Amino acid sequence: MISRLVGIGTILALGIFGETLGFIEQQFHSINFEKGKWTRTEKLPCYVYVARENNALVEIMRFGTGNLVPFRANKEGLTVTVCGSTAAFDEGFEPRAKAPVSPAL
Repeated sequence: MISRLVGIGTILALGIFGETLGFIEQQFHSINFEKGKWTRTEKLPCYVYVARENNALVEIMRFGTGNLVPFRANKEGLTVTVCGSTAAFDEGFEPRAKAPVSPAL
């Protein structure tokens, strides 16, 4: 319950102050970076991933969900800082819609 309230507070804060923060934080269970499109630097206790090219994909599975949510870096050089189970995304990431599933014939 408390984590849900914190999450709602974070969403509200991002809506009100989103432009001044410069990043968005996501709590995750699993995170996948598109192979060959990211570099990783260790800055203990965190890791910093940098997009090597435009449209580099990162997918996260948030706590309590069973699906990966894809995000694309709009430009090269955008970063994702991962500390434990929290990822902080630079501004410039956009959610990417998954390809629609065609109905079986």
